[in-house]
Amino acid sequence: MGDSKMNNGLSGAEFFDYCSLSVDQIRKMANGTDDDRQKMVIPVSKVDKKDVLKIEKMSVWAEAICVLFLAFVVPLGVFSLPPTVALIGKFIVGDVKFTFKVFGIMLLPLAILPQAYVPSTLQSWLAIQLCKYFSCRFLYEERPPHPEPQNEKYHPAVMVAPPHGVFPYGNLLSMIVFPALFGHPFRGLASSAALRPPIFKQVLRSIGVVDASRHVARKTLEGGESIGISTGGVAEIFFTNEDNECILLKERIGLIKLAIRTGADISPCYLFGNTKVLNCWSGEGIPGAKFILEKLSRKFGFALILIYGRFFLPIPFRTPIFAVMGKAIKTHHIQCEDPTPEQIEMIQTNLLSEMERIFDTYKSLYGWEQSKLIIK
Repeated sequence: MGDSKMNNGLSGAEFFDYCSLSVDQIRKMANGTDDDRQKMVIPVSKVDKKDVLKIEKMSVWAEAICVLFLAFVVPLGVFSLPPTVALIGKFIVGDVKFTFKVFGIMLLPLAILPQAYVPSTLQSWLAIQLCKYFSCRFLYEERPPHPEPQNEKYHPAVMVAPPHGVFPYGNLLSMIVFPALFGHPFRGLASSAALRPPIFKQVLRSIGVVDASRHVARKTLEGGESIGISTGGVAEIFFTNEDNECILLKERIGLIKLAIRTGADISPCYLFGNTKVLNCWSGEGIPGAKFILEKLSRKFGFALILIYGRFFLPIPFRTPIFAVMGKAIKTHHIQCEDPTPEQIEMIQTNLLSEMERIFDTYKSLYGWEQSKLIIK
C-alpha cells in the first residue's frame, strides 16, 4: 500500500490528529458536543502514513519540560530521583544522609494521603504537551455510545490495548485523548505496585488510573465506566526486543470472564509504536538471565531491566504512537455470573481474530507493511 491512502472499504473508520490541535481546541472539544467533535475527525480513506508518522512540532521549552517530566516523574522517577538526590546531597548540600532525610520527609505526606481523581487533569497543559511529544494520533472504527442516563445502547467497555512495551505510554496517552474525542473518559488499570510510590501515585490517580484488582475493575464497570488494560503487563516487556510485535493474550481469560459477568463490551485496540519508544536489555546474551529477571519482575510488579532512549538515557524517543480502536465485541446478550467454557472460547476467538485483523489492516499506515503480530 506504501504511501497510498486506505481503501474505501474502510471508509467507516475515522482518524483524529489530536497532537496537531491547540490546547484551546482540545479543551473546547472535551467540553463541547458530539457535533463539535465530529468536525475534527476525517475519514481514514483520506489518511496516509505520512499523516500518521509525522513528528509534531514543539517549542524547545515545551519539549524540555516533557523530557524532565518523563525522566524524573513518570515513569522513571522511581529510578532517577534517588541518584539525583544523592548527587545534590554530595555536591550541593554536602551531606547525603541529611538530604535523603529531608527528601523522605517531603514525600511522606504523598505516600500516606490518598489522591483524588481530577478529570480536568486530562486537559491540562502538560498532559496535552505529552501527547504532542509522542505525536499521538487516534483511529476508531466505530464511535462508542455516550454514557448518558437511559441510553440503552451504551455498555461500558473493557478496552484491551496491547502492547505493553517497556512502559504503557500509549495507554496513558489514550486516556488523555479520549474525552476530547468521545466526550467522556475511561479508567486505566495498573498494578497495585505501580500505584504505591509517591509522585507516581499522585500522577496516575489524578488522571483516573485505578487498581487492576478484580474487585475494583468489576466495581468500575458496574458503575458505568469503561476500563482500559494492557493485558501483557510486566511479562510482555520481555518480548519488546522481538523482530515482530508479540503480545500475551491467549491466556488472559480473566478479562473475558469479567466482561461477561458485567455485560461489558470488549474493545480490541492496538498501540502502534509503544514498543519502540524505549530500548531495553532484558537478559539477552547471558544464559538464564532473561528467565531470572522475568521471574523477579513478576514478583515485584515492575520490570527489572536496563532501559535507554534519547541521549542513551532512560528518556523516551519521540516515536509517534498511533492508537487504533476496533469494533466492540458484545457480551451483554450472554451476561451471567458463571460463563461456560464455550461462551469464554467464543468471545476469546473473536477477540484474538479482531486483534490480528486491526493490526494487519492498519500496520501499513504505520509503515510496518512487513511486520507480523504474534499472539501468545
